[in-house]
Amino acid sequence: MVSIPSPHRARVGRLDLGSPRADGGFRIDRLATICHFSDLHVLDAVSPMRFEWIQTLAHDPLWRPLLHMHRPQESLVPWAVAAHLEALHSDPAATTWGEPVDLVLCTGDNIDNAQYNELRAYLALMAGGRVVLPVRGGVLDASDAAAGSTWPYWSPLGRVPSALRDRGFPVVDDFFERVAEGVESPGVGLPWASLPGNHDLLCQGAALVNAALARVAVGARKGVLPPAGFAPADPLALFVDEPQQFLAEATRTIVGDVSRRPIDLAEWLEAHVEAGALGYSAAHVARQSADAVVELEQVSVVMLDTNHPAGNDQGSVGQAQLDWLDEVLTRIDDTPGRLAVLASHHGVDSLVNTHGDAPDRRLGDALLAVVHRHPCVVAWLVGHRHVHQVTARPGPAGGFYEITTASIIDWPVERRVLEIFRHDDGLIEIVSTVDSHGAAEGTLAALHRELAHRFGGRRLNTMMEGTEDDRDVRMYIHRPLP
Repeated sequence: MVSIPSPHRARVGRLDLGSPRADGGFRIDRLATICHFSDLHVLDAVSPMRFEWIQTLAHDPLWRPLLHMHRPQESLVPWAVAAHLEALHSDPAATTWGEPVDLVLCTGDNIDNAQYNELRAYLALMAGGRVVLPVRGGVLDASDAAAGSTWPYWSPLGRVPSALRDRGFPVVDDFFERVAEGVESPGVGLPWASLPGNHDLLCQGAALVNAALARVAVGARKGVLPPAGFAPADPLALFVDEPQQFLAEATRTIVGDVSRRPIDLAEWLEAHVEAGALGYSAAHVARQSADAVVELEQVSVVMLDTNHPAGNDQGSVGQAQLDWLDEVLTRIDDTPGRLAVLASHHGVDSLVNTHGDAPDRRLGDALLAVVHRHPCVVAWLVGHRHVHQVTARPGPAGGFYEITTASIIDWPVERRVLEIFRHDDGLIEIVSTVDSHGAAEGTLAALHRELAHRFGGRRLNTMMEGTEDDRDVRMYIHRPLP
């Protein structure tokens, strides 16, 4: 890799699929600028349809496939999202050439637990306005902790002994009062689109919501400690098939809320249409399909729903989706000079879900084979893994870059801006700029980022940040001039 300077910051040159001319005398045309968010996980931390107690077993390898079910910073996600949107408002260009963002794209897990109130909160953040989600009664609230015992979660209250206090987690005695006031979001203020991830439509991102879970979700009782004597041989497999077995004894009374009811894809789509998200229409709602195209001036953003119909957190696609994608990309190929950016929640390495018995489901290699037939595709934007990573995918049509952007809920709490340029010799250049929200110290958005950093730990944080080859980079791809 080589370091190539830019007007604002040093960037690494990714020469996997092409390289610029040595004379540097080329003309560049900007084709599109996309701001990529992923894995916000806007959530209701008090919902009875949550399984935070699993986090207390994080030390046991048997339970790790179900992590994370709880994070100390999770109630503060709306503040982190609002801070990012404020940063976009203060500098809507924030790009190499100072050009405005054409599209803000959220690639799934925008909410956490397939609940109606979470969906309304996410859309309110995008539209602008005050967002309030409950916090009293969740696992951060240790008001009913036994005297002299250590609370197994982080407690912001100094008077409560907390299991995480020895890791430097702070005391924030006015935490509940500040969170209860909610956050005022400025809204995205730009054209935007989003697609569903596994957490948008599945309980805790893994299980289909059955009748037992739906009844518990809207009720007034919540469990916060592990069920007595519960020791499944394969926790992940059992959770996917029978999640109701994981409901802890309801030892805590909370305020019940009918808005915690589960949602399905049709309602998710309908709410996005009403909120003004690009790509979807009444026809998408009617056929319950989140496969859609957002047309920018010179680039088509092709959104593909990679959720697996039988549950589990990993993804797959249907054969009919592959046929549709092939047709869409063929039309784009036939339009001189037009490029395509594919977007989905799961990337190639996460399209591995074989759960259930649907014979038409296809995995990452099948999707990759379709995409590699089409030279119009220069990038594939994904999330799901909560890491920054840029992977070159060479292929017979010239290849593309698979660009994974880290999450907002976890460290490093960053967004990515991607600018697509065409050189006068046909070379395509994609410039990546990764940024935090820059919220001031003392704000709840800054506290969210501090808690996320402490929760991740050094090794995991380093992985999620990515290397210098995954963050501020210039990616080059050879394409013939139209």
